Amino acid sequence: MTQLLVGLVQTENEAIIMLNKLKEAGLEAEAMGIVAKEHLDLDLISEKVGLDKPLKGAGTDGAFGVFKGVLAALGKRMDQTISAGKAVRRLAGNEIGGETDDLVLTLAEAGIAEEDAQYYEQWLLQDHFLIVVECSEEDAAHIAPIVKGEDA
Repeated sequence: MTQLLVGLVQTENEAIIMLNKLKEAGLEAEAMGIVAKEHLDLDLISEKVGLDKPLKGAGTDGAFGVFKGVLAALGKRMDQTISAGKAVRRLAGNEIGGETDDLVLTLAEAGIAEEDAQYYEQWLLQDHFLIVVECSEEDAAHIAPIVKGEDA
């Protein structure tokens, strides 16, 4: 059975360190990813650890993206997520903050407890990062300490 583990890091450097430790532990790049608020730049992180190019989600590019940018500047649009890595593709473009429960529902559908999902949303709103790992129950035993930051 597949397990979903979520790690919390505050900085780009912490994210790079955790993702590299996960790779050193034998985790494939396809099994991990990173999520942040849309305005944060995940390009450097994804490049340094070998993740897919960051995704902003549907509708964030082109003419509609410009319109969404104008709405954001006017305070009419919620923040959105950006993600890098195959394990977190569905998390790109989720709205966070305010009255929305977009991210919380997506995480709950993936098996995350709603209370935890709400906490993760608040973490992202503080301009921090989520590291998400999809692994087997067997791998979870040795991966969990890294994701929880207990391996130091």
